[in-house]
Amino acid sequence: MPTSTDTSGAASAVSIAGLTKTYASGFEALKGIDLDIRRGEIFALLGPNGAGKTTLISIVCGIVTASGGRVTVAGHDIVRDYRVTRTKIGLVPQELATDAFESVWATVNFSRLLFGKPPNPAVVEKVLRDLSLWDKRHSKIMELSGGMKRRV
Repeated sequence: MPTSTDTSGAASAVSIAGLTKTYASGFEALKGIDLDIRRGEIFALLGPNGAGKTTLISIVCGIVTASGGRVTVAGHDIVRDYRVTRTKIGLVPQELATDAFESVWATVNFSRLLFGKPPNPAVVEKVLRDLSLWDKRHSKIMELSGGMKRRV
């Protein structure tokens, strides 16, 4: 049964109310997001690197669990009715070449090995510092913003 409706009574394509996401590190990626995307509407999600765009999309698609709030897709709750909602959403990720479950450090180190470079922790550290990724060196690729992933 649809729970979020537009003025005509038809269910919204996506409805988000009070959505929050706080990672284990304490970082608040999303703070009280409210959004209603109606069926047939063309919608663009824009913002600077690290603004939470990928986190928001990942929650709507059921890849990441929200800390709070509610999301419905075609009137179905993404948690309670996850099987139904996942049949209504398609996602094309912005990167396909990296291992999402690997750390930033391991990914950069592996990339060096692909080019025949020997392991060198000092060089990997310099690269990560130069790219402003040193603080994220232990993070998994899937936890990074789109902009950070492109830097990796």
